[in-house]
Amino acid sequence: MIIIPQSMAYATLADVKPVYGLYAALLPVALAAFFGSSRYLATGPVAMVCLLTSVAAGSLADGNKDIYIVYAVILAFTVGIFQISLAIFKAGKVFDKIPEHVLLGFTSAAALIISFSQLSKIFGLPSVNLDDVVNYTNFLNQYPLNYESLMISVAILVLMYIIKFKFNKYLTFSNLAVFFAVVVSIIFASTFSYSGPIVGYIPDGLPDFRLPSFSSFNSSIPMLIIHTVIIAFVGFMEAIAIAKQLYVKKPPKDSNGVELYKNPTPVDSNQELFGQGLSNITSSFSGSFPVSGSFSRSAVNEASGAYSGVSSIVTMLIVGITLLYATPLLHNLPQATLGIIVIFAVIPLVKVREMKDLYVQNRAAGTVCLLTFVSTIIFPLLSLELFEGVTTHIWTGIIFGFILHIVIPQETTEESIS
Repeated sequence: MIIIPQSMAYATLADVKPVYGLYAALLPVALAAFFGSSRYLATGPVAMVCLLTSVAAGSLADGNKDIYIVYAVILAFTVGIFQISLAIFKAGKVFDKIPEHVLLGFTSAAALIISFSQLSKIFGLPSVNLDDVVNYTNFLNQYPLNYESLMISVAILVLMYIIKFKFNKYLTFSNLAVFFAVVVSIIFASTFSYSGPIVGYIPDGLPDFRLPSFSSFNSSIPMLIIHTVIIAFVGFMEAIAIAKQLYVKKPPKDSNGVELYKNPTPVDSNQELFGQGLSNITSSFSGSFPVSGSFSRSAVNEASGAYSGVSSIVTMLIVGITLLYATPLLHNLPQATLGIIVIFAVIPLVKVREMKDLYVQNRAAGTVCLLTFVSTIIFPLLSLELFEGVTTHIWTGIIFGFILHIVIPQETTEESIS
């Protein structure tokens, strides 16, 4: 009930049709759980990786959105191969050395970019670029605001906030805020002749499983390598951080107070790399985009009482049933709801207080964090051509942050970022 609406929303963030999100929520979910080491990690479409996929597909396809999915599938395959290669060579420990303050600045900026990218859905507009913002009068004359989209966006945001934060004593209920948002918005759109953009037709049936075709690849190899490495690293950093955080939780107990298991399997970076790599390869076989571990769904998985990867296998089966029989029910889902779902999920990633505290506690690390944050926002606006076929975008911010981390002398004691 969470992964289905989330995966559709994140697919639109990757600039592909919502059905591809459902494809990415099928085999990758189960295989990552089966071959990984974490009991709780829930794999599938996630906001940060989908944003990076959108940027990568846009760069590789030279802005031609009709072939975004072709390059997204290729990226899923190359990301998976790269992650499995790292696992084979026991390179998992490398991720423990990646500076957290660089990731803090990058993810905070990326979350802001993600949020702003969804505003067009909230106002019922087509995708808005920088030129449209500068010449907003001409743009709004051509595409007037849809006030029904705005109205349902505000209503759904309030509904999700109330369910998530005002009923937090009832975890099962509060964790289904996304599900209730989808149900209410579909009922509203179906009942009151909603005029805003909707999801529309979603083809039923399972994806056409096959090897990705590289015959249509006609782009920059250096750009493909750069995006592959960035997506692989950022995606796995998110996954392993979630796995380690949930590992420290105590095992659930039965009605007699006895722990259901002892000595849970330790989280192993190399094993998780292998599981994540395999899930990305199967996502490409499913004709979809790169995936990673989801914090929100993993937390719900653990809070719901699951204590093995079987829960993810059950999730895969339910998504499969949905694809086979229930896609018509999603026809009237407003695009505005998908935009609100994305914003609601990523806003907590904008950690202004943490960045401020880090700067106070460690001036060097805080400076790197803030400069990474600023550069991640500025580089996409500048869009500088580094060399033929390679243009700066959001990925440049995290590379710039790593360079700053090396160049700027770090203090001997650094506070950890929670």
